[in-house]
Amino acid sequence: MTSPSINPAERSVPAGEFKTNCLRLMDEVQETGTVIVVTKHRRPVVRVSPFREEPPRLVGSCKGQLRIIGDIDSEPATSADDWDMLAHPR
Repeated sequence: MTSPSINPAERSVPAGEFKTNCLRLMDEVQETGTVIVVTKHRRPVVRVSPFREEPPRLVGSCKGQLRIIGDIDSEPATSADDWDMLAHPR
């Protein structure tokens, strides 16, 4: 079984050092975006990476924030005179 490779942009830290400096290393990851790979006996065990908020989903993202104030099918939002395209068709 081959051990997973570590990306050159990642920093490798032995488990003992990570345990001793855990909070400082977590702050470093958050501030710099650098990924830290924690190793045991020189083999990668876990990867610590910055948390990234996922953008809100488009579908359903406005749920509870909008309210319906009229029926679009029963009457237009504005008169046809306000629309040049409707008043002067080509």
